[in-house]
Amino acid sequence: MTDPRAAAPVYPLSKQPEFISNLVRLRETSPATADAFRALRVAADSHATLDAKQREFVLLTGFAATGNEGGFRVHCTRATEAGATVAEIEQLVLLLLGTSLGLAPTVETLRWLYDELL
Repeated sequence: MTDPRAAAPVYPLSKQPEFISNLVRLRETSPATADAFRALRVAADSHATLDAKQREFVLLTGFAATGNEGGFRVHCTRATEAGATVAEIEQLVLLLLGTSLGLAPTVETLRWLYDELL
């Protein structure tokens, strides 16, 4: 078996020293499935009219709502690279309070944000 970090994407995943993305973990089991998943994401990104920042906000919302810490952390960096501010991402998380997140998951998601970007 190969080292999963050897197949890591070229973008920064996280400030966390031992972070391994779910895509890299999937690649350990099935490289073809990982490639197909990545191709699906590329196709979805290029489908319509949302700009990069809007796409990242949608993804961050989904990751926060499902408790996907790894995805949220990765896309915090991508969102800022697309022009988002920490204040905008904070508001995105706070808007989920009382909709799809309760108090504890909201505070936990804010911690992920601050770990990654501050």
